[in-house]
Amino acid sequence: MAPFDQQRLLAILDYWHKVEFFVPYGLDQRLDELEDWQSKVILPQACLDAGSTQWNHMDVPVDQEIISYSLFLGVFDKSAVLSLCEKLVPVPAPLSAAARFEEEARADLEGQTCFARISLDKSGCPLAGSISISTAPWALGQALSHGLGALGATEFESARDDLVNRFNNFFATRVDNASGPLTASEVLSLHQTLCQWAGFYPGADQPLAVLEVKTKARTTQAPDDASDQEPATLQEEEDEDDPVDDLDILNSFYIGDLERAMHSVRTGNVPAALRQYLTPLADDQRLDLYSNAGRELLYQRLRPRHLSIGHWLGNAEHPMSLMQQFALNQAGADLQYNGLFAVNGPPGTGKTTLLRDLFADNIVRRARVLSGLSSVNDAFSTQPLTVRFMDEQRKVWPLIEALTGFEMVVASSNNAAVENISVDLTKRSALDAAWQSVGYLQPVAHNLAVKVKKSGPVFPKGRDVPWGLVSCALGNAGNRRRFREGLFFNEFESDKTERPQTLWKWFDQAQPTRFAEARAAFSLADKAVSAALAERERLAQLLEELGDGTQASYVAQAQQAHTQLRAGVEAADAAVRENLRLQHVEGQECLLLVEQQRLIDRTSPGWWARLWRTQSAKTYMGQCAENAKLQLESHARLRALKSEAVTLSCQLAKLDAQRQAGERSLAQRSRDWETKTAERAVLEQRLGVPVLPAALADLELPQFQINGLWHDAQFARLRSALFAAALQLQQAWLHEAGQPKNRMRSNLWVISNLLNNKQPEDAGHVLPIWQNLFMIVPVVSTTFASFANQFRGLQSDALGWVFIDEAGQAVPQAAVGALWRARRCVVVGDPLQIEPVFTLPRQLITALGQLSPFTQDDSYAPHQVSVQRLADQASRFGTYAPMMGQRLWIGSPLRVHRRCYDPMFSLANRMAYDDKMVLGHAQRNAPDAPLIDLPSGWVDIRGNVTRKQVVYEQVEFMAKVIVCLFQRDQALPGLYVVSPFKAVRQALRQHLMQVKWAGAEPRRTDLKEWLKRNVGTVHTFQGKEQDTVFMILGADRDHAGGAQWAASKPNLLNVALTRARHRVYLVGDIELWGELEHFSLAARGEHALARLTRNAFGILNKSGRAQASPDRLGQA
Repeated sequence: MAPFDQQRLLAILDYWHKVEFFVPYGLDQRLDELEDWQSKVILPQACLDAGSTQWNHMDVPVDQEIISYSLFLGVFDKSAVLSLCEKLVPVPAPLSAAARFEEEARADLEGQTCFARISLDKSGCPLAGSISISTAPWALGQALSHGLGALGATEFESARDDLVNRFNNFFATRVDNASGPLTASEVLSLHQTLCQWAGFYPGADQPLAVLEVKTKARTTQAPDDASDQEPATLQEEEDEDDPVDDLDILNSFYIGDLERAMHSVRTGNVPAALRQYLTPLADDQRLDLYSNAGRELLYQRLRPRHLSIGHWLGNAEHPMSLMQQFALNQAGADLQYNGLFAVNGPPGTGKTTLLRDLFADNIVRRARVLSGLSSVNDAFSTQPLTVRFMDEQRKVWPLIEALTGFEMVVASSNNAAVENISVDLTKRSALDAAWQSVGYLQPVAHNLAVKVKKSGPVFPKGRDVPWGLVSCALGNAGNRRRFREGLFFNEFESDKTERPQTLWKWFDQAQPTRFAEARAAFSLADKAVSAALAERERLAQLLEELGDGTQASYVAQAQQAHTQLRAGVEAADAAVRENLRLQHVEGQECLLLVEQQRLIDRTSPGWWARLWRTQSAKTYMGQCAENAKLQLESHARLRALKSEAVTLSCQLAKLDAQRQAGERSLAQRSRDWETKTAERAVLEQRLGVPVLPAALADLELPQFQINGLWHDAQFARLRSALFAAALQLQQAWLHEAGQPKNRMRSNLWVISNLLNNKQPEDAGHVLPIWQNLFMIVPVVSTTFASFANQFRGLQSDALGWVFIDEAGQAVPQAAVGALWRARRCVVVGDPLQIEPVFTLPRQLITALGQLSPFTQDDSYAPHQVSVQRLADQASRFGTYAPMMGQRLWIGSPLRVHRRCYDPMFSLANRMAYDDKMVLGHAQRNAPDAPLIDLPSGWVDIRGNVTRKQVVYEQVEFMAKVIVCLFQRDQALPGLYVVSPFKAVRQALRQHLMQVKWAGAEPRRTDLKEWLKRNVGTVHTFQGKEQDTVFMILGADRDHAGGAQWAASKPNLLNVALTRARHRVYLVGDIELWGELEHFSLAARGEHALARLTRNAFGILNKSGRAQASPDRLGQA
């Protein structure tokens, strides 16, 4: 690696590393999930009495028993970070009202944080290996003392070692009370130790600590693992049984992976995907897919030979869009070995559909390897590894190399995005009706899908019943343990025909298809796809060769060549004839000169005259000399003509041979035309006539954008059947390989240990264990926050494929660990939807960026760019999109939108996508029977702000709509209510919880859950969709800063609009918001929303059922 590149990559990673130092741990977010009795604030006064034994007393319900505690030490308010930043960095210029609101909306600087977390057992004894620390207090103390430039990986490593020694000294003093509970004086001592270590002291008014209790339901059983229990209150932690030789990071999920990546850069061993991610391409290295060259590439890349061999089990009649096809085909070509491919996917454009086909294709390619094995054990190396855990050792059989590199991981910052892909893939609703009989480990998938509640197991129903275990949602330690329990141990009894089973039970059941039979069936399906693919590629070749379909055009080139050759022969023949004529002329000249000489000789003088050189003699001699000269010249010309005749004759013969060859070629070309035309006719009769563009510019037409090229239902069915055969082959292989005495059997125990958060002593053994797990579940998912812990021990380039979803919502440093471990990475997202949430003041982020010339321009700033932006900038294939007055390069764009109807589609398309999206619905307007029998519109409700951005009249109106719909339908409505502002969200939630319902009312727990799921800020709804969406705008003219911020970019309104499939309603002051950028498109113009008043919603009162109490909800 060139020194300059090394410096640049290190500077970027070090910048993010420094940023992560300051990210405060979100203690409030954790405590908000708990019941009141599950946490307790520990004030300094409570611990001042060293003899106090009640500091950790908690009132636990009688039906719960304590299993452990978490002690969060050194509690302080996050706003301290902002206060201290004012001392650390120069005071920025005053922010505009919109910028202040952006800071408030996107930064998370409210709530409590802490220094460290220590786990305690059920008696209150601290567990030595369970300590996690926050880097934020240390970073603040270090920067205050030595400046921002003093922060770095080396300095923190030294500080961490120092703290390890301090904790070891503390535990050494407890040797006489090693198993006793932590005392109040020890809590004070630990707090003091942390403050001294960090050089940062919270205010005296701050709590000393927060204690969280973890419980389980009281039971008479004694399970071997706490996670076997269902306690809603049981919360899983990561490993907590290591000695104090290291400290986990509490506040940042990414510091460790950033350090690993920096080490790779220093050693010159940077994985291709990570290097590409950190290296934007120059403009001249990019290919704009909307240009002529780009369309040529699109056309060629969509030829049948580039199609993926595996296809999801979907409706064969539904084609992939043109840009979906391109992204799928191009990603397959670009990522044969390693690298990064970015897809820019606006909402509703089929990102999940694209990923499903990538999954299917990988599964088929791995099945091709399996189909070449003679026996199931041939999938493993001939020598096992001995894997040692802390308390046991097991053998694991690594896979052969040919079966590795197919591991697939879905990662995202968005939990919903992860679940949308990995969880929904296993449901029957993910399959078309034609493929409902296909299954892969179906009983095991069913077992894993059972939800355990306090009231007992809840089984999935209908279309939610799994069809196969193609994917699973892992991530945090609790998810991994629960997956382990469902996979191996907890089996749920069901009276249904389809009964859940653990993997062990499944192994005990006879399977209808053995490995050899499944292998033969897969080979037949593979040959069928290969033959069909060859036929379609042959048809593509014929169409390309036969051109516009006329014989004249097909033979035109050969005809032109033949005509030129014939003209050449004629010219050569003329030259030969001319040569012969000239030879004849010259021959006659020679004869004339001979005759002339004869006549001269008749006038020859006698010898006496010649002797005396008389005048007659001189004349005679002159005439003879002149004649001789002329004869010599004539003979010379004749010889030249004869020589030229030889050359001309050869040329004529050669040209005539070429002419004859041209005639044969022309004849052959004519015969080829007839043969190929007949062949094309046969193929078109069998396959159908493909609809192809007459010119490259026609690729822009909706017809081609929606239907793509070269789709036909028959071939789609064959590729889906191949995918189904691949799953059956993998299932048959697994069933036989998992039988006693076969090699997979022993591997399953090691997989179980890994899922139970037990780490092998040799980190090199982690990869073969994961590779074996992927032979059971092809696709696993995790959030970025859990990526490092889930794949602890894996080195760079370890995972075959990583798919990053909703990448526009992720801060750029979040993906470093995933990219470092990935050979290939597909990044999917949209920078015009919700932007990443950063948790630090922008002036601090900017100041940290100024420490290196490589990061000074904010090109890598977490508050300015996302994972998607960096992946886009590193992509060769894409296009330029207008945004905020600039031309933004985006990765390969998806363009066909199949979610929303008008006006949502047209508004979002005009506002955010430069009208480049294409509507995939047959009609532009939504179907009938909406939740509310009104068109989409702007409900013009005005009022004064009562708190922050809350306009009470708007909240009141929304509450009445919800109440009326509930009383009409006797169910909470299927709609979303979103707002740009947290305060509006909170006001509506509180209002609805306090409403006095007249007549029927929902259960309080149901209402609380509905509000949590259906009411929120726009940010929380990315990746979701609903038929009807309300957007409460809030704000007034005296508090317009929030409105100006919300309208400053298209992102917020874009996300709100594209959540709604059928109807959207903006609720707010149209005179205020309608004048603002982006919102003005909804207020007036071609795609403006209908103007509605609150009275229009009076139709909800005409159901004849009891209505909400007007004294609480106001006028309709």
